[in-house]
Amino acid sequence: MLSSVKTDKQRIAQTFGKAAVHYDNHANIQRYSGNKLMDLARHDSGHIVLDAGCGTGYFSQKWKQQDKFVIALDLSHTMLQVAKQQQRADGYLQSDIEHCAIAPQSVDIVFSNLAMQWCDDLSGAIKTLMNAVNAKGALYFSTLTTLTLQEVREAWQSLDQHSHVNPFLSLHDIKKACCGFHYQLSLETVTERYDSLHALFASLKGVGANFVQGDRQKGLMTRQKFRGLENVWKREFGKYLLTYQLVMVKVSHG
Repeated sequence: MLSSVKTDKQRIAQTFGKAAVHYDNHANIQRYSGNKLMDLARHDSGHIVLDAGCGTGYFSQKWKQQDKFVIALDLSHTMLQVAKQQQRADGYLQSDIEHCAIAPQSVDIVFSNLAMQWCDDLSGAIKTLMNAVNAKGALYFSTLTTLTLQEVREAWQSLDQHSHVNPFLSLHDIKKACCGFHYQLSLETVTERYDSLHALFASLKGVGANFVQGDRQKGLMTRQKFRGLENVWKREFGKYLLTYQLVMVKVSHG
């Protein structure tokens, strides 16, 4: 995340914790991205997997079903509890990706699906995770770049001066953060379509993505504001649009 303000990790954990129970019902983009990321890693023969930012452990379980030994890591205690109740991994660790204390060269694969965008220092997070990866291993991560949630940003701009969307790193900044390692990267834009703005916002809230860093005093969503957003929101064939710009990255020691 590109910001001079340090990310409030405790608030992130609380926001995602509140979403934990209903998360799997709304996590369409997370599923899409995670499946793409697993496809990228499909030829990796490594056995020990760290799922960094595991959420409810949906992809931890997919790795486990491939007979891997899986360590599920997340910032949110509540998310980890959901994963643990479902027995989706072999080990569970509540930790911040940027400061996780994993023994050097102790894992074969780090898998991180749509979690790295919450890091203050992507370069530092990559170095931390690559320190945990052995010489033949790799880090596979997906993140979001600049056009993500552009409809949210554009609609609100006509109503107030507040930032209603977190800033996302540019592709150039993501590449720069990978410097020092061998990496390959791909970009894809995915647009979701919703029948109503209510459904769109329910989806954002359902996966905890309604967290916005910084100013919390934006006032309540009034009926008048909601109608204003409905009037200006980008639509196509009557559907409300929501864009995600996904970046898939494989990082290795070379």
